[in-house]
Amino acid sequence: MKENSADDPANKPVGQPPENLSAENVSAADAEAIKPLEDTQNMEVHHHTHPTHGKKTWKNYFWEFLMLFLAVFCGFLAEWKLEHVIENHREEEFMGSMLMDLETDHANLAKMKSKFAFIALQVDSLIPLLKHQEQMDANAHKIYQHQVNLNLYSKWAYADRTIDQLKNSGNFRLIRKKAVSNGIGAYDGFIRNYVDEMQNSLILRQWQMVNDAGNDIFRANVFRTYIKNGDFSYHAVTLTDTPYFLTSDKVALDKFINRMDQYAVSLEWFEINIDQALRENKSLDSLIRKEYDFE
Repeated sequence: MKENSADDPANKPVGQPPENLSAENVSAADAEAIKPLEDTQNMEVHHHTHPTHGKKTWKNYFWEFLMLFLAVFCGFLAEWKLEHVIENHREEEFMGSMLMDLETDHANLAKMKSKFAFIALQVDSLIPLLKHQEQMDANAHKIYQHQVNLNLYSKWAYADRTIDQLKNSGNFRLIRKKAVSNGIGAYDGFIRNYVDEMQNSLILRQWQMVNDAGNDIFRANVFRTYIKNGDFSYHAVTLTDTPYFLTSDKVALDKFINRMDQYAVSLEWFEINIDQALRENKSLDSLIRKEYDFE
């Protein structure tokens, strides 16, 4: 019975195909069934999941729009803030420059007031000396000293650099403080109309008329020598040889005196305007320092 054990199906290996089957007769299903068991046990099953994409709701679109809006709005606020800081800095720079111009104006106004007060004093001193024609030669030195001083004309120069920049570049809008903006406008208007314009259209014209009237009386070489010896600084005149005057005619002298009186009236009026300009200057200076905390 031992020799028959080979034919016993129980002794055949598991999964061994029958001997009478050829390779050609093995179906695909049979081939799969007869794979070794260990291969089957080592196989891994892979599960592939495919995510499903749902449609966006109005809430999704709303939040996307809100985030985009906030990003753009925050960028706008940052840019606006930066521009605001820059403009505030420029405003303070303009006000600092304005204070320097006001200081220059104050010094020039005070100097001009003193200069024209001195000229008016020469008029008051010269008129009595010319009314006594018979004593003109004896008083020639005094007369020429006053006449030379009378010709020391001083031209006012307005320090309007900052105001012109504010006007021409449209930067008046940078001045946030209404009182300061109005103060600058009022000061500029007063200076241009009652100081600048008055000197150019009235004082200068009166001075020229006085000189024209004196050309028939005084020798020009005295004034020329005066300039050569000491420029326009105050010093004593040097007289030439006699006769000291071109004429002592009463008509010519009366015309010259009348021109001096007209000139003196204009100078007194001008001095009143200069005093007001100085007050306007001081008031605006104090206002700017107060509003912008300048020391």
